[in-house]
Amino acid sequence: MTAPAYRFDAQNLAQATTQARDRVHRAELRLARVACAQIAAAVRDILTDDVPRPDTPFDAIALRLTTNRDQEFSVDGTYWTADGTERYLPNTIALDAMDEALAVLNQFNRAAWMPLCQYEGEHDGESHYRLDLIKAAALPAEYAHSERLTAIRDRVDAATQSPWTVEEFVCNRHGGLVASDDPDAVHTDFVVTDADDIRVAEIAVNHDGPSDTDQPAEDIAAARANAQLIVSAPQDLRYLAALLDHVCGGKDAEEIHLRGFCAHCGTALCTSAVSETLTALDGTTHCTGSPRTRGRGTTPFPHVLLH
Repeated sequence: MTAPAYRFDAQNLAQATTQARDRVHRAELRLARVACAQIAAAVRDILTDDVPRPDTPFDAIALRLTTNRDQEFSVDGTYWTADGTERYLPNTIALDAMDEALAVLNQFNRAAWMPLCQYEGEHDGESHYRLDLIKAAALPAEYAHSERLTAIRDRVDAATQSPWTVEEFVCNRHGGLVASDDPDAVHTDFVVTDADDIRVAEIAVNHDGPSDTDQPAEDIAAARANAQLIVSAPQDLRYLAALLDHVCGGKDAEEIHLRGFCAHCGTALCTSAVSETLTALDGTTHCTGSPRTRGRGTTPFPHVLLH
């Protein structure tokens, strides 16, 4: 028995492939940059005997990195002080601990580590570089969760329950409600409320002649757009924060989480950090009723979570 060939959007598939590969490449670059910081930390730990004090003095500013013909990185313990003196790290367990970080570095993530290095040349088929330990240790803030992003998450979590909605009220000079296109309309309110019908914000526009505004339509449209921005802000910020985690490799924002089952058809329903839409494992968002009525020409409608 055969069935019609399945269809897919070739452009979407190509775009998804490119984006996924780009995310992997960026994650590999981030990992290489973090590995350089780990190497710098290991040098400090060796020279300070793991004393957990940031002000403990030590003299290393550069470390030799070596790659062989197979592009594998290693260290021989050579380092330099600020005055250019060449010294050697003691052969300790901490030196061996660099191996994991060194194994991350390769020619494919060269863009991450090469700006931190000075090329020394080749000898016996090996290439030598001086890793600037001060630069390597200065890991950019965006490589970890920034304080600003944490503050944004905290503000969103502290806000009242979403989703938020907006209602538009248009009044005449006597305070009576009228249609938005009523010639007696002189005032427009946009009231934003949360899921519990608690008022979150209100934007008002007076348009009772030139003394208020000479462009009422534009002002009302701008106020409406601002209200919609407020309404969508909690969901948008959660989405962007989750997507940022995903793009930066911190979390898989597309990982699905089981929320429950559809009250109509019993299908398992999931959401993800980037989409709060109740979705079945096959990607569908609509059902056709109970299993008894399925296939009888019923009109599909959105899944409803069973409470």
